[in-house]
This record gives sequence, structure tokens and C-alpha cells, in this order.
Amino acid sequence: KHNSFEQLCINYANERLQQQFNWDIFKSEQVEYEAEGIAWQYIEFTDNKECLDLIDAKPLGVMHVLNEESSLQAGTDDKFLEKVKAAHAGAKYFDAPRKLLDGFIVKHYAGDVEYRVGGFREKNKDSLHPDLAGIMQASESPLVQALFAADAAAANGGGDGRSPAGKGGGKRKGKGSDLHTVSTQFIAQLQALMRTINSTEVQYVRCIKPNAESAPAKLDRPRVAHQLRCAGVLEAIRIARLAYPNRLPHLSFVERYALLAPRLETLLASARKAAAAGDKGALRQGCQDLLDEVVPDSDRFQLGATKVFFRANLLEQLEGARAR
Repeated sequence: KHNSFEQLCINYANERLQQQFNWDIFKSEQVEYEAEGIAWQYIEFTDNKECLDLIDAKPLGVMHVLNEESSLQAGTDDKFLEKVKAAHAGAKYFDAPRKLLDGFIVKHYAGDVEYRVGGFREKNKDSLHPDLAGIMQASESPLVQALFAADAAAANGGGDGRSPAGKGGGKRKGKGSDLHTVSTQFIAQLQALMRTINSTEVQYVRCIKPNAESAPAKLDRPRVAHQLRCAGVLEAIRIARLAYPNRLPHLSFVERYALLAPRLETLLASARKAAAAGDKGALRQGCQDLLDEVVPDSDRFQLGATKVFFRANLLEQLEGARAR
């Protein structure tokens, strides 16, 4: 089984969603640090923008080169491949080894994927005849009407004056054919999805398959690790651990770790009193007093407006001391 145009679209969408996930993780950390008044430095993280540019950047992204070749009557899949190779020879996320005569490789975030170009043009054109679109739009079913809305029909050749095909000629000419292709519609729909995601408060759920057999109580560790790596979870953890991976509200910190300090009862009573009175300043000071006693190295934590932020391994050490 070979990867073709459909798989490129799927992997392109996954690549775009992975970029969004990386940025959301990074931005969520940044927003909390700024809200809490925590001093921090920019953290380098894996950005797949170059890979996305390889696929969808104008004018030489793979999708746009495909659109151009799909618009030509004399166009072929082989010519499309030649143009892609010429445009991206030496690119970081592109490869076209000599042994791969009918395809190319994209180095996606999740790993290298080999694509065979046979059928790319026909799958990309996949236009719907205007008469068929009109019939679907006239359906009594609201669902069918929505699936074949006027703008979608126009993008499939129905015409709305945006291209030569929309003016009655019905023929594809030049770059106006971009409006009719599957790849162009796919890019537009993916952009709309990203706008929706950016307008919401995103929560991510990563689904991990523990084994290939779907058997209960069986954990294939290499398989799980591979999925976590490809999903960007390990990278997100790395980003978090470079700064302050653990944090606790002021009162929670005092209540849990006051027993490590000689002035246990005084610190605990004053913190609870401040919290009950809503005196954030006094509560923060009580937290600072405890930190001064139990964490000698002040570089290993920062005291925020409502939380204590801990460097990697510090909270584990406090827990170890508490257990003793």
C-alpha cells in the first residue's frame, strides 16, 4: 500500500494541528507566568513551520504546485513530481532519493512519510459537474443542501464569477483553477478550523493505544513511547520542565510543607488566618517565610502572585523530606 494524495492531506492537517498544540502549550505557560509575575526566558521548542511551508506556502508549496499542474491540459503526475523536486531540492523537510522514482518524502513531525504521485492530479481535480451540484442544492433535505452549498458548488465548477469557469466557459484556465481543486478547498477548510480553535479555550485529550491487539492489561512500552513522541507530549513535557513544571497555591504549599519548619504551628496558623481574611499579601509573605526555611536555594523556585513555582525535582525532594 502506497501513500497518495489523501494521506498527504491527512498528514498536512495533523501537522497543522501539531503546530497549534505546540503553540498552545507554550502560550499557556507564558500566560500563567506573566499573570503570576514570574521572570522567565524564552524556551526553544520544536516548530514545524518549515514543514508546513513546504506543503502549503505560496507559490511553490507542494499543494500549489499540484494546483498549477492540475490546471494544465498537458499536465501529468510525472511533471508535477519534477516541479516539486526542482522547487524543494535540498530543503530540510523534503527528500527525493534516487531509488524513489515515482514519489518524494516529507519529513513530518511524527516521522518521514513516502508519497507516490500516481493519481495526484486526478484526485486533486475531482470536480463536480455544475448540473449535479444544482440538483443537490435543490434537494428537500437540509443536510444535502448544506453539503452542496452554493460556495462549495462554485469551488467545484458551479461558478460564481470568481473564475473563468464561473462565467459560462466551463474550462479551467491558468491559476483560476485553484478555486476548483480539492487541495485548495482542504486548505481553506483547515484554515477555518484553526480560526475556530483559536477562538476557543482549548483542552487537549491525547488518546494512546496500549498495544496492537487491543488486549486488556497489556502495555507495549515502546509503542506507547512512540505515540507520545509523535503526538508531541514528550516535547510538551520537556518545555515545561525547562522552566517551572510544578506549582502550588500559597495556602496549599504552607499546609503541606509547614511541618518541615521549626515554626510549624505559627506559620500554619498565620497562613490560614490570612487566607480566611482574604489577605493575599500576608498569605504570600507567610509562604515566603516558609520557603526561606525549607528551601535554602532561592534559584530553585519563584513566588508568584497566588502560587509557588518550583524548578524540576524540587517538589519531589520536599515530598521525600516530608515522608521522613
